[in-house]
Amino acid sequence: MTEFISTDSFRALFGDDSEFAVIDPRDASSFAGGHLLAASNLPLSDLEARIKRAVPHLQAPCILCDDGGGEAERAAQLLTSLGYQNVLILHGGVAGWEAAGGTVFTGSSVPGKAFGEFVESSCSTPAMTAAELHDRQRRGEPLLLIDSRTAEEHESYCIPGAVLCPVAELIYRVLPIINENTEIVVHCGGRTRSIIGAQTLIDAGCSNVHALENGTMAWQFEGLELETGNREILPEPDSKSLILTRAITDRMAERWHIDRLDSVAVREQRSRYLIDVRGWEEYEIGHIPGSINVPGGQLLQNIDHYLVVRNSIVVLIDSDWVRAITTAVWLRRMGWRRVYAFTIDAGYERLETGAGDSVAATEDRHLDPNDYTDHEALMRDNRAYLEWEIDLINKLSREPAAPYIHI
Repeated sequence: MTEFISTDSFRALFGDDSEFAVIDPRDASSFAGGHLLAASNLPLSDLEARIKRAVPHLQAPCILCDDGGGEAERAAQLLTSLGYQNVLILHGGVAGWEAAGGTVFTGSSVPGKAFGEFVESSCSTPAMTAAELHDRQRRGEPLLLIDSRTAEEHESYCIPGAVLCPVAELIYRVLPIINENTEIVVHCGGRTRSIIGAQTLIDAGCSNVHALENGTMAWQFEGLELETGNREILPEPDSKSLILTRAITDRMAERWHIDRLDSVAVREQRSRYLIDVRGWEEYEIGHIPGSINVPGGQLLQNIDHYLVVRNSIVVLIDSDWVRAITTAVWLRRMGWRRVYAFTIDAGYERLETGAGDSVAATEDRHLDPNDYTDHEALMRDNRAYLEWEIDLINKLSREPAAPYIHI
């Protein structure tokens, strides 16, 4: 028999410490058209294939939400048949939530992007316009221009002269090669990873850092050309440099109460995610069985894809402490209470090689300039996207799934 949860009872869950998952089983297009901020999109078409990774414990409450199309009922039947013991449907779905005063969000990867806007607003993260960056490049002024996205995105298109360094690698790779006078500009495709990247370096003690305002989109608004085929990446630090960066991240871990684990062998009753934040090549050489690879800043960018169960345990894995703690700090600032770091040392024997069973988040390519033949259409879509993202912070004031806004 199908069981329902009222909007009031659902809202109350966010004030508790118990774990629960909010799952929207509609197709991706319907989900993007309007959904709850707390919801993860697991379409019915691949729900069975993804649910065990998404919700590891059969006892974890699963709250299903649709918009009256019957997907929640069908998903409830499927989850029950798979052994999930606490399956509920949100009464009234998306429309009922909105009618009860809740906020409905459009788009995809919204939790990470909304958090990025909050960070810029609350931290007053410095920004540099594309016009100023171009003018300073033209004058030959020394700047370290960093692309904080993935290697694939960087090679596809970036600001000319940029060097790759994904968000979680910034402290790890940037601090060893700069001095106190180095001026740094961090860019991404739009806003989020530029903001998070720049603030990461600022919080680590860098004094002359800017986020490129509106990223590659702003560069194109100025009529400037992007660079393609760039494979330049900042070098990995040597052992001496790691002493410096570890000292910095030690202080960050202490401030944000991030504990280091000596073992990942103990399984608890609460749901747990093992996330390896190293690069793909490192992961393939050897990783902990059951861990998934989410390198760079992709975990924050797609948190609703990878961390489906709220109030779960998150163990971040690297080989140096620096990258795991860098990522853990941001999760803590987002409101995740149980975030730990674990490091694979040279003598760790319980490793497997190869690709593992990682499932990457689906990349939203609709604003990739390489996919457009009509430049004006791209510019219109870029402007609409930026207006949408910048406005996200205005929708968070009464949102229980964004606890950081009330701190």
